[in-house]
Amino acid sequence: MSEKILFIAPYQEMAEMALEMASLYHFDVKVKTALMEEAAELAKKAEQDGIEVIISRGATLAAIRNECSLPVVEIYDNNLEILRAIQKAAGYGKNLAIIWYNEISYDEDFIYTLLQVDVHFYKYETKDEIERLVITALENGADVIIGGAYTVSFAEKLGKKGIVIGTDKESILRTLRQAQYILEIKKEEEIKRKRIETIIQNVHDGVIAVDQNGIITTFNPMAENIMKIKAVDVIGKYAKDVIPNTKLSEVIEGEDQLDQLQDVGSAIISTNRVKMKIKDEIVGAVATFQDVTRIQQLEQQIRQKLYSKGHVAKYNFEDIIGKSPILTRTKNIAKRFALTDETILLMGESGTGKEMFAQSIHNQSQRKNGPFVAVNCAELSTNLFESELFGYEEGAFTGAKKGGKDGLFLLAHGGTIFLDEISEIPVSLQTAILRVIQEKTVKPIGSDKIIPVNVRIIAASNKNLKNLVDEGLFRKDLYYRLNVLTIRIPPLRERKSDIPLIIKAIAQKYSCNIKLSEEALEFLVNYQWPGNVRELINVVKRIAILYGDKLITKSDLVEIMPEICGSDFAGESKFFVRINGTLNDIIKQCIEKTLEMTNGNQSQAAKILGVSRSFLWRKLKNL
Repeated sequence: MSEKILFIAPYQEMAEMALEMASLYHFDVKVKTALMEEAAELAKKAEQDGIEVIISRGATLAAIRNECSLPVVEIYDNNLEILRAIQKAAGYGKNLAIIWYNEISYDEDFIYTLLQVDVHFYKYETKDEIERLVITALENGADVIIGGAYTVSFAEKLGKKGIVIGTDKESILRTLRQAQYILEIKKEEEIKRKRIETIIQNVHDGVIAVDQNGIITTFNPMAENIMKIKAVDVIGKYAKDVIPNTKLSEVIEGEDQLDQLQDVGSAIISTNRVKMKIKDEIVGAVATFQDVTRIQQLEQQIRQKLYSKGHVAKYNFEDIIGKSPILTRTKNIAKRFALTDETILLMGESGTGKEMFAQSIHNQSQRKNGPFVAVNCAELSTNLFESELFGYEEGAFTGAKKGGKDGLFLLAHGGTIFLDEISEIPVSLQTAILRVIQEKTVKPIGSDKIIPVNVRIIAASNKNLKNLVDEGLFRKDLYYRLNVLTIRIPPLRERKSDIPLIIKAIAQKYSCNIKLSEEALEFLVNYQWPGNVRELINVVKRIAILYGDKLITKSDLVEIMPEICGSDFAGESKFFVRINGTLNDIIKQCIEKTLEMTNGNQSQAAKILGVSRSFLWRKLKNL
C-alpha cells in the first residue's frame, strides 16, 4: 500500500523518532527532513504523488499551508519539552528568549522561580517575523535563543547560541494517530461523496442543485441532455442567468414545488423542486425532472417487445462502397441532412441503394437509438394500406386481429419511417400520408382517438415525382411536403470507378476469390448497369458460383449475362426484333425487350428507346 501520510521533520533526530514510531505502531508514513521553502516544495510534489495528509510544525508548517491544499497536522506541542529546552539553555546564559509559533502555557515569573533565569516569550506567524523577532530579542539582551530549527539556525548565523525545542516520542505518536484518524475520515467522506456522485451522474432524472444564493453546484448528464446545456457552462453561475424559466429561487424563498410541468425549449418536463436543509438552515435547493417524452419512450419499448419485427437499421455510411467524387459528395450531403430532423426525399433508379442511404441517415441522426421501420409502398394493397400504416382497433372490420394492432407509424415512434417507392401510393390514399406529416398524429381504423407520433420521414422514389405531379398521378401538396431535403443517388454508370471496389467487397462478403481478366473488368466497368448495384451483386454471385477461382474472360461474362442484350455494346447485342407484323407489333416487341432488359424500369427503357417517358407510358396503355 502506498503511503498516504507525509511527516516533514525540521531536524534529523525528530525524523528518526518518527520512523521508529511509525514502524513500531504500523503507520504507513513517508518521513522527510526539510525546512521552510524546501518543505513546501516537498508538500506540493507529495500532493501529486497521492499523499493525503501532511505532518509538520512551526514556521515550516505555515510555509506548507501557504503552498498546499492538503490537510496539515501540527505536531503535538508538549510543554514539558519547552521546560527541558529552557533548562538546557540556562547553562549558556541567564537571559533567554523563546520564539515560538504557539502560546506558551507557563508565565515568565513561574519559570524564573523554577529555574532562576529570565525568559521572554515572542510569538510569530510567518518566517519574516522569526528573523525580526530574533534580532529584537538579541537587541533586548538575550544570551540564548530558544525555538524551532529555523529560529535556532538564524540565531547561530548571527553568532548567538540557540537551543531547539524538541519533541518526544509520545508527542509524535499522538500526532501520527491524529493524522491517521483524519485519513480515515477523508476516506469515509470520499466514499459517501463518490456514492452520491455516481447516483446523480447515472440516474435517469435530470438533477440540478443550487446553493443558498442560487448558484449552481450540480448539473448532471441527464440535465445536460434534457436542457441542451453543458454543465461546464453553468456550474458556478446563478441559475436565473443560465437556465430558462428556472424557479429554484422561488423554492429557496418559499414552498417546495412538486409535479410541476415546465417548457424547456422544445421539450416539456415534469419537475420536483425541494429545499435542502441542514437542521433548520436552508443551504440550497434541488430540482429533479424528466422529459415527458420519457413515458412515450417506455411505451415504445413495450410496443417493440410485443410487435417488433426487426425494425433496426443495420447499415452505416461506411457500408456504402465507393470513392468516386459523385458518391462522396452525395454521402457528405446525406450526413449533413442526417443531423436535422427534416423530411428527406431520396431520388434514384432501382438498385442504387436508397434503403442503405436511408438506414445510414437514421444511424447518423439523433434518432439512432429509436426504431427504423421500412415500408415498401408498392407492396401495400389499397385495402390494407391504412390498417398497416395507422393500425386498427379490435373489431374495426371483419377479420381484425383480437386486441387490435399498432400501425407502422406507431412502431416507428421516436425513430424513422422509410417510405420506399412512395410514388406507388394511389392518389386517393396520399391524403392520409399528408395528414401524418402535417399534424404528426395518426388515427387507427375504428378508433376515435388521435394519437401523436414523433417520427422522422424518409421517402424514396425511382420515379420523377415532379413529372408525376404534372401528370396528375401524385398530389402536389404531398410532393412539396416530401421535397424538403432532396438527395439524388447516382446510378452505377455515373460512378464507374467504384465498380472494381464494389466487386471486391461483394466477393469478400461471399468468401470467394474472383479473378477477372483486364478485358473482362473493362467490360463490366463499361456496361451500363440498368439494374445498378443490385444487378452487379447478382452478376458477381453468378460468377462465383459458375467459375470459382478461374480467371474470368469477357466471353465468359457474355455467356452468363443475358441482360447485355440490347445494351450499348456494339457487336455483342442479342437484342433481336422480328421485322414482321404491323407497326404496332414491332413497337410492342421493342418495348417488351427493352423493359425486359431494364427489369421493368420505364424511365430507363424510355432513355434507351430515345423517347419520353410519357410517350412510353401512353404506348403501354394503348398496346
